[in-house]
Amino acid sequence: MKRISKIYKNLLTLLAVLLFASSCTDYLTIIPPDKTTEEFYWQTEDDVNGVLAKAYLNLLSTDAIKKAIVWGELRSETLTIPTNPNSEIKYVVEANLFDDNGYCNWAIYYEAIQTANLVIDRAQDVLERDPDFTQGDCDVVLGEMYALRALAHFYLVRAFRDIPMALEVVDKDYNMPQYPQVHPLVALNHIMADLDKAQGLVMKSGSFVNLDGHNRNLGRITENAVLAMKADVNLWRAAFAQYHENNTELVGPNDVQRYYDDCINDCRTIVANMDRMFEAENKGNKGNKESYPYNLIQNEGSADLKKLTKSSTAFDEIFGAGNSSESIFELQVTGTNATNGFALGTRDMYGASGTAYGYDKSLVIVPKDFHKNYSEDDLRAFSFLDIEDHKTGKEEGSVYVCKYKAMSSPAYMGNYRNADNFAANWIVYRKTDVLLMMAEALTLRPSSSEDDYKEAFNIVKAINTRSRMDTLNIKKPLDFNKYNNKETLHELVLKERLLELSFEGKRWFDLVRKALREKDTKNILFVAKKLDNGAGAVQSKMATIDGLFMPIHRDELLYNENLKQNPVYTREDSSTEMN
Repeated sequence: MKRISKIYKNLLTLLAVLLFASSCTDYLTIIPPDKTTEEFYWQTEDDVNGVLAKAYLNLLSTDAIKKAIVWGELRSETLTIPTNPNSEIKYVVEANLFDDNGYCNWAIYYEAIQTANLVIDRAQDVLERDPDFTQGDCDVVLGEMYALRALAHFYLVRAFRDIPMALEVVDKDYNMPQYPQVHPLVALNHIMADLDKAQGLVMKSGSFVNLDGHNRNLGRITENAVLAMKADVNLWRAAFAQYHENNTELVGPNDVQRYYDDCINDCRTIVANMDRMFEAENKGNKGNKESYPYNLIQNEGSADLKKLTKSSTAFDEIFGAGNSSESIFELQVTGTNATNGFALGTRDMYGASGTAYGYDKSLVIVPKDFHKNYSEDDLRAFSFLDIEDHKTGKEEGSVYVCKYKAMSSPAYMGNYRNADNFAANWIVYRKTDVLLMMAEALTLRPSSSEDDYKEAFNIVKAINTRSRMDTLNIKKPLDFNKYNNKETLHELVLKERLLELSFEGKRWFDLVRKALREKDTKNILFVAKKLDNGAGAVQSKMATIDGLFMPIHRDELLYNENLKQNPVYTREDSSTEMN
């Protein structure tokens, strides 16, 4: 009998847990009714929906959210460690990683993948057993699970690079496959194949009827969410293709151009879909595209009022209330029986209101000068961080992340969620993220023209302008003449992604993509400057592309003989812990 990999150790008890769990009807917390054996389980539509909900909840778990932040944000310049840091977090920040660090454990994402595989494998059987479960119902469920499987694999490729692809259901320990690792381009091709399947099956965005008061159009994977994933995957395919351009078995002569073209086309489709939804919700009103491009939510109030209060109604809608008109996909739960792992995960990482989980208990803080990346009149600085004055900021070690945790802006006013307030959502994709992906592709594709550069610049300008206190009288407005070539415009796009998407698990991945395109890490080593001591050691650890990816946990290497460790991490390395 093969030994059971830690990747799947919890999967084998999943059905048993589900079978004996109590039933409830909260959105995304549907637990299958009591059964005794799997033989009697996959009988009804409720059974299918219960396991589908479990797949979503895997990605919303505390473990998954904390790892999404660590993998996608912590190693960048946006976050650092407090005075008395957690040791595993400290080692990640200092690039002092060994393969026993808990943040190198990828099991929760493979649990999500295998839960999706269960649904994909079993849902068709229910068609013959439950007449209320139609082929159309089944197709939608399958589409969501193909997309969720793709998303979980995508997180892993970005964090670890060389990963096993789990594309079949595992139901018995003696059938446990020891999946081999695959090249990242091969993994991304499999991910795209899943997304292609999903696109033809999921609901069109806006098609769910929310009779129970929950926003299923944004809490479930629909067409726009699939398209956003595809656009993101194509940015990474282009980056890896550029890095491996000499590998003619995996990279064709026109692949980079094709990946960027496909990214742009998918982003355009999302924007068009969202514009149609905007018009339908506003009785045919197309919005004021000239003054407010892309129908972005605008900050209400006069310039003087915004300067005085530093409040952002855009923040209040997107992050305070959630499920805004700019949202594409938000992992969320509601109901008295819900457990929102996102709220618990961000509570641990970023802190929360309340004695037990006050901000001084957070695992990470913001470097004291980070807010200076924002212009003094940029409302995002006062919404995302608990600073009151842009010039002075706060003392070292006391700036905290308030995005998601603040229920309204400005964050320093202290209207924070309590530790047990589970109303916040983890936003996976939203409109400005997609627009900036499109701007990146427009800037970098080989065939880019001046018109492409102008469109990319205008996207950045629209997003940046809406966040200013006085949108009509910006002191230093963006000037296209300063950003009319690939290099300078690329930096502008990346800077705006930093300003707009900070703390959402995006920044480190943006920098890794940049390093892959340049085949060098020298232009991202500035992130080490956030450390007062030991920046040189961090830069040394990140000197190669291998060092930008996480090591595989030692347990996985023991249980799966097909896995090979990232060559930059070895047990023989001596510790370089910094004091």
